[in-house]
Amino acid sequence: MASKEKKVREAQKTYWENKLQQRLNVLNSEERSPEEIEKDRAIRGIKAKIRETAFRIRVIIAKEAKQEEMARIKEEKKAAPKEKAKKAQEEVPAPKETKKKAKAEKKEPKEPKEPKPEKKEAKEPKPEKKEKAKKEPRAEKPKPEEAPPQDVPQENNPETAS
Repeated sequence: MASKEKKVREAQKTYWENKLQQRLNVLNSEERSPEEIEKDRAIRGIKAKIRETAFRIRVIIAKEAKQEEMARIKEEKKAAPKEKAKKAQEEVPAPKETKKKAKAEKKEPKEPKEPKPEKKEAKEPKPEKKEKAKKEPRAEKPKPEEAPPQDVPQENNPETAS
């Protein structure tokens, strides 16, 4: 988004500062008191926009500084492995005697470990899990019996009466 760029925000700030100056000129031409000018809604709104824009500019500057710092650290990390590799190459041509001595030491028999205590008697098998009682389906609630249809006598029934 364009509003995240520093130059765009600076342009917005100058725009709002110009608007503020114009509004102050209008209010001064009407000969208003400084208290009335400060209480003017338009002035307060414009000042709020200027504060908001200034804050965003500070945030953008902080982000740029952090990105520069991260880029510097990244370059240092890239250079660091080369230095480590140089140091490692200097140490690699070690005399062969030290390697042989290390192998000889490994071949020497180690002191025998203490014998493990005999295992206790075999554990008793765990009791089998009890089978869960099967749940029986809940009994259905009895439905209220429907009232039998009322027989309408044919005499009072208009449909059958002729």
